[in-house]
This record gives sequence, structure tokens and C-alpha cells, in this order.
Amino acid sequence: MVKHITALTSLRGVAAILIVIHHYVGYLIPNLGKSITSYSKFFFNGYLCVDFFFILSGFILTHVYANNFSTKLSIPNYRAFLYSRFTKIYPLHVFMILLFLAVEFSKLGFLLFKNKSVFDAANQSSLPFSGTQNIAALFSNIFMIQALDLNSPPLFGDSTYWNEPAWSISAELIAYLLLPLLLFFLLKLPKICDLVIYLSSLICLFLLTKLTYGHLNFLGIPSIGRCTLEATIGILTYKVYRTSNYWKYLGLNFTVILSLLWVLFIMHYDYQDILIIPAFSLLILSASINKKNNNIILNTLNSSLLIYLGTISYSIYMVHWFIQKSLSLIYKSIFHVNFGTNFNISQSVIIFVLYILVVILTASLTHKLVELKMQHYLKTTFFAKTYIY
Repeated sequence: MVKHITALTSLRGVAAILIVIHHYVGYLIPNLGKSITSYSKFFFNGYLCVDFFFILSGFILTHVYANNFSTKLSIPNYRAFLYSRFTKIYPLHVFMILLFLAVEFSKLGFLLFKNKSVFDAANQSSLPFSGTQNIAALFSNIFMIQALDLNSPPLFGDSTYWNEPAWSISAELIAYLLLPLLLFFLLKLPKICDLVIYLSSLICLFLLTKLTYGHLNFLGIPSIGRCTLEATIGILTYKVYRTSNYWKYLGLNFTVILSLLWVLFIMHYDYQDILIIPAFSLLILSASINKKNNNIILNTLNSSLLIYLGTISYSIYMVHWFIQKSLSLIYKSIFHVNFGTNFNISQSVIIFVLYILVVILTASLTHKLVELKMQHYLKTTFFAKTYIY
């Protein structure tokens, strides 16, 4: 089987952009979001792309590490796996925290030395080191334990999120501790057991939705279960991919279209989140297995632009919240109203296009200058060579 599945890289990029749009219309310009939601709930349900990430992560990590953990569990392989994941996610995470810290210190400087009128004392979110940017939450973010949020009340105060999208990588980091064990046990099971575990995982996810908010958009400690269960589904999905010679019908062009329509239906009509999980599995399978050149969807997914967006998707995901929050703060400090409240539809769309371009440009820089450079550095240090590899 191929080492790199380009169609999945592109799908990861598309999912990252959909999350950016979800936050844009839901938080940055809620008036636009309300207008769009009156016609379709598709972007409102963009948070489901995180669930796609979790399933895809389980699939891809199995693709890469199956040989390491399918026959035995060894301390060196386990240590190397965890360090590899750490070098992938932690440097950019810390870099973004430093940027948020710079904003908080800038706010403090304005408040103390320059222009106290910039801040509305009644609006706690405009004050330095308050709201989601409180000091206690800073430490939970540095140690990436913000997913250990007890919700009501949170473990570390009134909020445990600085860069809000980073809640998912906190949940993933905890799930990574279990993933080699999951690979070791799941890769040995017969197909009938795979089906039972797959259905059991869906039932557990359904119960989590019922115990929280009635949908998959929940954070805190339940999100660890959300991530682990969906990574398990990703592993089981990969087992089907690995035996694709017996599942050739999954590689038909029809299954690609069916899975996309299935996803669109659930997100458009806001219909039972849990039913989108099998659709994501089918989409991943059909995009991975299909090798035909006459499929316009897969040809599009194999385009260089979408592959590049997938390559920088982690940076897109991690930088967009900072850009969004900074834009809101700057706009409010200048015009004394919330960003987007006085925009018409045309202005909102134009700003959105510019916003997306800024996010992609920034993500390109952070991917090259932070992600890749720090990952290479951490893997080639004396510590890594001596104690990890």
C-alpha cells in the first residue's frame, strides 16, 4: 500500500478551512452566521470537522505505526511514538501561547501607560489576563491538560482555554498515551469483533452526547472519550482499508459521492450528529481506496492547492483563532463596537475572503518556520539521539 495518501491530506485541509469558516460566521461575525443559518446549518455544524480529524488521526497513525505495535509493545517504540507526536504538536502550540501572551502584555501596557479608554472595565474579556486568558488557564495550556476541564466549574477557574482550538490537541495528547495499546489489541482481532467494537464505540459516543449537550460539540473531560472513541473508529476503518482487496466496492466512484452527500445532509439539516461518524469512515475509505482517474472529486482532491492546504492544515487550525481574536480586539479598540456588527452582507463576505487569505499566509509561515524547523530540531538534539531514538 502507498505510504502517503494524498486525497486524505487534501480532505484534512478542507476540514481545517471549514472549521475556520465555522468560527468566522459563529463568533467573529455572528450576524452573518445567523443569516446563513436561516438557509443552512452546514457551517454552524462545522465543529464536526474536529470529529473527522479524530477519525482521520486514528486512520493515519495506524497507517504509519501499525508495524511498530501490531506484534509487540516495546518501550523504545512507545517512547519514540510519543516523542514524535510531541514534536509535531507542541512547538506550534507553545508559539501560539507566546503570541497570546504578547497580546495580554500589550493590553496591560495600554491600560497602565497609554490609553485606559481603550478598555471597557465592564467587559472583562477586554481586560488583560482575564476571561479565557486568565493566569491559571495559562498553566493548564502550557502543560496541555486543558482537556481536563470539569466544565462546571472548570478545573482551573472560569475557563481553561487560551487558544481555544487547542482543546482538541490536548484531548489527542491524552489519547496518544493509549493509541499504541489500542493498535496492539485491535489489529489482532477478527472482523466480527471489529464490527462489534465499531458499533459499541458509536453507542458510547451517543451516550456521551446524551450526558452532555445532545450533540458532539462538547469539551472538557468528555472530549477525551470523544477523541479516543473516534480514534478507535479510525483504527478499525484502517483495518478495512488494509484488506481492501476484499472490499473493492468501497473504492467505487459512487461511494465517494455517497459519503460526501451523507456528510452534507447531516450538516445541512443539523440531523443527529452521531450519524455522521459512519459517513466520515466511508469518506476516508473511499478516498483512500479509489484509484480511478475519471473521478472529478478525487482528481480535485489530488490537486496541488488542496494538498498544500492539507500540509499546512495544523497551522491553519492553530493560528486562525489568534488572528480572529486579535482582529476583534483591534477593531473594537478603534471603533468601539464589536467587529462585524455594522457590516452588511457584501462587506462581511469581502472581509471573510481577506481573512481566509491572511490565515493561509500566516499558516504557511508558521508551518515552515515553526512546525518544520522545531520538529527537525527536537528530533536531532543530543537528548533525542541519546534517550529517544
